[in-house]
Amino acid sequence: MEQNGQNVCLFSRRRMELTGIREVESFTDEQITAESELGMIAVEGKNLKIESFHNEQGTLKINGEFDSFYYYTKPDADGKKGILAKLFR
Repeated sequence: MEQNGQNVCLFSRRRMELTGIREVESFTDEQITAESELGMIAVEGKNLKIESFHNEQGTLKINGEFDSFYYYTKPDADGKKGILAKLFR
């Protein structure tokens, strides 16, 4: 999949379509986390269900009642801190 960025479309707080998704990391009926081309993204709400995920196209469709979504940085597996974290200890 070539890097094209990412789009998030929310329809009436009941359906969400995302592009640029590389992998779904985890999912419950209250949170779905995925790796996107722009970093990790978490979607939170109630009764969340993955309608479809197409790895080749990088598309993810979710249904449910959405409360929030946000991007975050995945922690390093070996626990190393970045240069800014080292400067401001």
